[in-house]
Amino acid sequence: MFGMPIQGGMLESFAGELGNMIAGNLATNIAGQGTEMDITPPTVLVGKAKLYGFEKALSLPIGFPEIGELRIILMMEVN
Repeated sequence: MFGMPIQGGMLESFAGELGNMIAGNLATNIAGQGTEMDITPPTVLVGKAKLYGFEKALSLPIGFPEIGELRIILMMEVN
């Protein structure tokens, strides 16, 4: 993949793996501070979508000047 363009199914797979790494690291750090947390497998959204059934969400847009924007959305259900 070194220098290869990533697109289609490969891009969606990469996005899911990136979500796994971010959520796993976040859960590990939060658990280390004494808070119990469960994570679910990432959902990769392609195109327009509406999501319902969560209490809170954080949106983190990350811009890449040459290729566009990656938006990471962390949805939370607080018990």
